Amino acid sequence: MDSVLTLMISAAVVCLVLYLAKVLIGPGESHVSPGPTVEPSPPEPRALTRVANIPKCVIFFDVETTGLNSNDRIVTLAAVKLLNTDLLPSASLEYIYLIFDPGRKSHPRAEAIHGYSDWILRHQENFGTCAETIENFFNSSELVVAHNADFGIGFYDREMQRAGRSPIAKPIYCTMNGYREQGFVGSASLAAICQSIGVARATRFHGALEDAWLAMRVYLWLNQRDVSGEIPAEFTGQPSNMKPVPPLPVGPLPRRHRKKIVTAEGETATTETGPSLPPAALQ
Repeated sequence: MDSVLTLMISAAVVCLVLYLAKVLIGPGESHVSPGPTVEPSPPEPRALTRVANIPKCVIFFDVETTGLNSNDRIVTLAAVKLLNTDLLPSASLEYIYLIFDPGRKSHPRAEAIHGYSDWILRHQENFGTCAETIENFFNSSELVVAHNADFGIGFYDREMQRAGRSPIAKPIYCTMNGYREQGFVGSASLAAICQSIGVARATRFHGALEDAWLAMRVYLWLNQRDVSGEIPAEFTGQPSNMKPVPPLPVGPLPRRHRKKIVTAEGETATTETGPSLPPAALQ
């Protein structure tokens, strides 16, 4: 009888220990295979719809800059004019592609993107010398389109103000916002969108002319138009106003010379300023 009682007490103790272990430590690992893990599918984007009636003349533009701050300057500006859009995909193209002396050094990360050294840029002309040409080109369109338009428009308007000219007066459409409004998930950067729609970049650097052309392809895709075809060969060349540059001197670069820019209100001197604050990220 004592042995039976002892066995019952021992069994009760074992059960109590197992219960406490389960409560305090948690259940042990299961030796049964849980089967393959099924990843949740990303939400399907809404069907593409036409975001706008494409005007007969649209300009797509992009800028490369010395940095991201409001006191940074434009290094290159490009604009692609799409004419006779009712003839797509055989509509005609015109473009401008210009380079400028920004009057200051580029941030190293910005220079790594646009590819133009301070020595090259200081031998180019000021934005103000081309401001009228740029203004007339933009004013000939019915719509201005850019990717991350707020960034580019801000730089354009500030440069025009310095030159005594007017800001963009045409309606503006942003392909980055248009992409997001369509309900697509993931990155809305120009590179990511182009990769997703099968449009490849032709150069290592972010050339303003190529990026303007890529923005055009995204805009047409958002409007359910054909985006096939390679970038024209001339779009991968150098800016049309690029001046020859003498050999790079040995040692530190000499100080910049003061330059004069002609504005609508007279002549204004411009000098180099310091480099911009490091941007958190660049386009």
